[in-house]
Amino acid sequence: MRYFFESGVFPELSFVELVSVFHSFNISPDCIRRTDEKILLVESNALTINELHKIFLRLGGFVRFGIVIDDLDTFLTPYTKQEKITFAVSSLNSKNVTLKEIQSLSNDIKRNFKKIGISSRFILPKRNVLNAAQITKNNILEEGFELCIFDIKRERYFGNTIAVQDINSFVKRDLDKPFSDYDMGVLPQKLARIMCNLTGLKEGIIWDPFCGSGTILMEASELGFDVLGSDIDIRSIEGSEQNLRWLLGEDTKYNVFYLDIHNVEKKAIRHLKLTGINAVVCEPFMGPPQRRVISMSKAEELLNNVKKIYISLFKVLDQISTSNFKVVLILPEYKTTNGWISLRIKDIVGKKWDILNRQLGEKDLKWKRINSIITRSIFVLSKK
Repeated sequence: MRYFFESGVFPELSFVELVSVFHSFNISPDCIRRTDEKILLVESNALTINELHKIFLRLGGFVRFGIVIDDLDTFLTPYTKQEKITFAVSSLNSKNVTLKEIQSLSNDIKRNFKKIGISSRFILPKRNVLNAAQITKNNILEEGFELCIFDIKRERYFGNTIAVQDINSFVKRDLDKPFSDYDMGVLPQKLARIMCNLTGLKEGIIWDPFCGSGTILMEASELGFDVLGSDIDIRSIEGSEQNLRWLLGEDTKYNVFYLDIHNVEKKAIRHLKLTGINAVVCEPFMGPPQRRVISMSKAEELLNNVKKIYISLFKVLDQISTSNFKVVLILPEYKTTNGWISLRIKDIVGKKWDILNRQLGEKDLKWKRINSIITRSIFVLSKK
């Protein structure tokens, strides 16, 4: 069987996330076939749709998951038993499929349904492809199907969408949570989800030592992890607790506490060691949000602060972690008047840690918005 996954706007990050989640399910990633920037194929007779659907629901970096259609002529047969159908046709990556051709194919399908007495309607995309929100809003997967068209090495493929990303849940956790602090910077919910998945774990305890408003803690909890959060800012600690109670209720396994990473007492070290933490996932305070290009000296100051934070963190981690302990962290890159400037990961973590990025993927892992002043570089580490 062949399945397809459509990545979001950061395809390398999405690919490494899928590889990591496969590892967490003890599934070899060798069945993942990279095609173009957006489409990944999974070729396996051992994996079922339900297993892959379960994996897809954990992901933060993918838009669609579906099954490749081997016989287009019989694809519509299962839907001929329905009285009403809502459907759509989307072109995921083909530059050779026009919106006019999509409309023509949709009309052909509608006419074929009409011939056998089935009422149907189709949702026409504005730019060749429906987004996840449009598919959800129109109940397309519940009331019918989405037929996807995509090209791989000049060969035409068709797919049947099984699931799309639950955009509404991400938006709800982002906008409806009771506490946010935009002055401290906000980590995107999807990136937090991806980072938790990059640990290669599907259960255990995740610690975010700079938890802020608790975005990583929330996404880790949604994935089934027990969470530990700490921060030097009392207001952030209280806000994280508010957000976790709002999301999870009172009877949940989490602990949020004050911690100055530069001055950690031996008692706290012992407590952290006994807690049985499996991974750290974090983004440090990178300075207030920047809305314009900054000076070289300002960037160097911000980066030096980040470096100090991480050096202090790894002094703690070297004492509490065991072999294969995972860390997923962000290093910022700042856009300055003299170009981009960043830190070297090897100047921070030392020789006790393996950097896994090149084992998992082929390119740097970055999260960067258009016209952004800050680029987030993501690193995956494992204790030797």
